[in-house]
Amino acid sequence: MKATPTLTLGLPALAAAYPGIMGLHNRQAAEDMLQKMHEREAAPAPEADPQLLSGGILDTVTDTVSSVVNDVQGLLGSVAAAVDQENLRPEPGFEFQPPGPGDSRGPCPGLNLLANYGYLPRNGHVNYGQVLEATARGFNMGADLTTVLAVFAILTDGDIATQSWYLGSDPNVEGGGLNRHDTVECDISPNREDYYLGCGDNHHLSSRMFEQNVRFAAADGSKEFTLDVMGSQYKANSELSQERNPYLWYFPFPSIVSLGAFAFYPNFFANGTYGAGGVANYESISTIIGAQLNEETGHYEYVPERWPENWYRRSTPYGAVDALTDGFLNIYPRNPVPMPIAQLGTDNFNVQTVLCDVYSGINSIVPLALADDYESVSAEVTWALGKLADVGITADLLGCPDNSQTDYLYANATQPGGPQNPPPVDEQTWQSDNVYGKTYFCEKPTAPVCAHTC
Repeated sequence: MKATPTLTLGLPALAAAYPGIMGLHNRQAAEDMLQKMHEREAAPAPEADPQLLSGGILDTVTDTVSSVVNDVQGLLGSVAAAVDQENLRPEPGFEFQPPGPGDSRGPCPGLNLLANYGYLPRNGHVNYGQVLEATARGFNMGADLTTVLAVFAILTDGDIATQSWYLGSDPNVEGGGLNRHDTVECDISPNREDYYLGCGDNHHLSSRMFEQNVRFAAADGSKEFTLDVMGSQYKANSELSQERNPYLWYFPFPSIVSLGAFAFYPNFFANGTYGAGGVANYESISTIIGAQLNEETGHYEYVPERWPENWYRRSTPYGAVDALTDGFLNIYPRNPVPMPIAQLGTDNFNVQTVLCDVYSGINSIVPLALADDYESVSAEVTWALGKLADVGITADLLGCPDNSQTDYLYANATQPGGPQNPPPVDEQTWQSDNVYGKTYFCEKPTAPVCAHTC
């Protein structure tokens, strides 16, 4: 198996710094977290701050709002350099239209945006070929990365006969579409709350998360949403998930999507090519993810995702190896969350071994709706591996070991929500498509928050 030097160099130090990361069983970790939560709940509550009780709350809120506005103003004004006019987006004929009633939108801001401009069907029901073309045309995403993401979306959230899926909820399958938890979408997102802590809402923009992200960018010397800034965002979000989400499940494929999402901010949402004259500025990031600051409250309203004026896509493709390298070298080391990747913490952990885990992971991440009998599942797995082979991801080319298996179904495969039973949340309330023009999650949820508009 070939190694990727830039990624491999950082792993011995990572393994030494986090010796407990190998072999941690996720259910045991969940039980330990639950025990700690019970201990905290049983401890005496801290005394209230006398200053807050004497009317200081209003002053604190006013100062907080001013701080948010000041942070934003300090991030404005950067522009892209060395751009190619052919990369100006949107192109003629692709006009912005906010989604209407019945248009499916979900947890991926980039796909939501492409549907808002007509690069994807505006109703949010998309297929593999459409996504392959739209992500390349709109953001210059590499075909291998798009294929990896699309194959899993179809397998776990869509319909293999048409190679299609819904960007948000699936009107034909209860709990289907990209809103389905722990398949493609998973916990530890840049700007969506965990499924459990959000009381089933894993797809609306979280105001407090983006406020936090803005603070990290304002404190950075570049005043941009760099990989380092997004690493800080990952660290803060993952630590909260580990502390407060007993159902956290960082399964191999969804975890790769999670880490990639943090790297996507500068690499896909920057104005121009990140690292080559492009800037991951506030105007680009906030507009593309649909975050609109309310200067009176200091919170962010969730508005339809769109490109800012005079925005240029990256000039070179960004593919699967790029995303894995950035995710595991720049993002993940900030707070390694245990995941069942066998090579983690060893010298054999590199881009190729992780791609092997993605490749073989298809055998254990089977679409729940299709997990009815061995024959049908076997056929779907064969289809998925064929799609990956089309873009050069095969066991032979990667040097993956032969770990084929005859039992494709994991425990509780017929249950919605992934390898574990779904967490006890009011999921029926929040399984629908995105609703815009509102503010969600002003405060950090430390337990499931079901009334979370503010």
